[in-house]
Amino acid sequence: MVDLLTLPAGPKSVRAAAQSTSGHLVIDLDVTPRSVRSVRTMVMAQLGLWGLDGLADATELAVSELLTNVFQHTPPNRHDRRPVCITLTRVPDGVALCVHDADPNPPRALAASPEDTSGRGLQLVQALADKFGVAPSPDGGKDVWATFVQDAELGSGETNRRTTSPT
Repeated sequence: MVDLLTLPAGPKSVRAAAQSTSGHLVIDLDVTPRSVRSVRTMVMAQLGLWGLDGLADATELAVSELLTNVFQHTPPNRHDRRPVCITLTRVPDGVALCVHDADPNPPRALAASPEDTSGRGLQLVQALADKFGVAPSPDGGKDVWATFVQDAELGSGETNRRTTSPT
């Protein structure tokens, strides 16, 4: 097990730790706008190590959207923090992403109008993922998860069909 990130806890600091083992990346942290960027970087690096560059764009967008949802819609705990645990697991031909938070309420997909600048995150994740779901966790919180599978006919460095720009 490799400890990738440990930041000291304190009144103005953010609690964060990441550990990588064979086939798993676990990131435990308090969600802030700055931490979302750091998690995206770690997820992209891990996917590169696993040879899953073709899934990087979709997975990066999904983790960003799910963490932003936690930051915007999950009430802070008594320490004014929003703790989450992000798990990235290597699965055959792809990766599974799980974002766990302490709020038992499932995320709600909003009906965003064309003029709205937000409200499409869950729809994006559902559209990009091969599988997507929400499950209650034993501790009273929830797990929001998505699975991304690389196309079998594409090589490990090829772009996945869901991340290709329309022409």
